[in-house]
Amino acid sequence: MADLSAKYSGLVIASYGRRGILANQDGVEHRYILKGRKLRVVCGDHVMWQSVDGSAEVIIAEILERRNVLERPDSRGKPELIAANLSQIVVVLAPKPMPDFFLADRYLCAAAILGAKAIINWNKTDLSNTLPEKLTRELDKYQALGYSVCRTSTKSGAGMELLESHLAEGVSMLVGQSGVGKSSLINRLVQDADVTVGALSTANQEGRHTTTASFMHTLPNGGKLIDSPGVREFAPVIRDPGKIQNGFTEILRLADSCRFTNCQHLREPDCAVKQACDSGKISARRYESYKRLCNTTAAFK
Repeated sequence: MADLSAKYSGLVIASYGRRGILANQDGVEHRYILKGRKLRVVCGDHVMWQSVDGSAEVIIAEILERRNVLERPDSRGKPELIAANLSQIVVVLAPKPMPDFFLADRYLCAAAILGAKAIINWNKTDLSNTLPEKLTRELDKYQALGYSVCRTSTKSGAGMELLESHLAEGVSMLVGQSGVGKSSLINRLVQDADVTVGALSTANQEGRHTTTASFMHTLPNGGKLIDSPGVREFAPVIRDPGKIQNGFTEILRLADSCRFTNCQHLREPDCAVKQACDSGKISARRYESYKRLCNTTAAFK
């Protein structure tokens, strides 16, 4: 029976289904199970837990207020929690496969709405010393908008020190399309990451079959990195179309110049954003990303 007289705070560092691992304020780890069927805990959650007489597992009784939460659409198109309380999202791109810049813009927009910092990590620099002009232009555009662009190679180690410095504080997560090298980056950043993840995943029957299992690694420089192997490639859910312009700084800067104060920059007359796009002052590709996000977000309102 749970000791209801004592509750303790903790941080969820591994989550698979209704079980996982939390660390208390002293860093001591405890395996947990959730109290009731309504709780949905993810890696990065701050929780209150209770000990249980005669059990090696503790019970999570309460989730403390989240700073933010990253979600993806599940198999039925419903929002599914991935991670909580993120400080930074690292969008990983590479020369191969060909970058999906719409997906990259979606991650960058999600980061802005979550109040998390975003950086772009251009991986696999060993594949080519000279990038095609089209890719160079896109990276230059991101830098001009104020995003940090880090160039790395897990084979040579180039740029890894700079990436580690970006990850030195807070809780970060690497995201991006399949094949860009997220697994290689994690294995380079975290010693024996695969061994740790494998041991935790198979420690529980439920864990072996949970595709949304997530794990928080502590990096040598003190930062923390959340890894969700089953969902390393996913499209984040953005619920509110009205907030999408917050993820496009070039659009947000022009919003006050539009004819209508509630302009959505889609079909309204005298829209400063559309005029800037037509004149080439802002990227037509980025504006297309904005429109596509506006048209796909309404389903999650």
